[in-house]
Amino acid sequence: MTSLLLACSLAAGWQVMAQTAKTDSPVQGKKLFEDKCVRCHGDNGSGDTALGKPLGAMDLRSAPVQALTDAQIYTQISKGKGNMPPFGGALNPTQIKDLIVYVRHFGKHPAGVKSK
Repeated sequence: MTSLLLACSLAAGWQVMAQTAKTDSPVQGKKLFEDKCVRCHGDNGSGDTALGKPLGAMDLRSAPVQALTDAQIYTQISKGKGNMPPFGGALNPTQIKDLIVYVRHFGKHPAGVKSK
């Protein structure tokens, strides 16, 4: 009985710690995006920049990008893909998660739809 109570207490403690450590901040994500991603993807996420076009930067507003799971986006940011360099050495896991939250923001302004 004691070990069951201890296991439940530890599980609850881990859950609280995991929730506390998770920021998922669109504000932080935007700052990181402006620092690390905007040169290729553009401030609207289109990839239509002088550097992004020749590299084939993905349109972050597109349905295929928005259909990716958070884990897939995490891997692409961390390990890179195609012409996109890996950022896993420059960004910590929380920063990458914040970037994912910001990438999801581009799905609210899909390609071809003008935002006001």
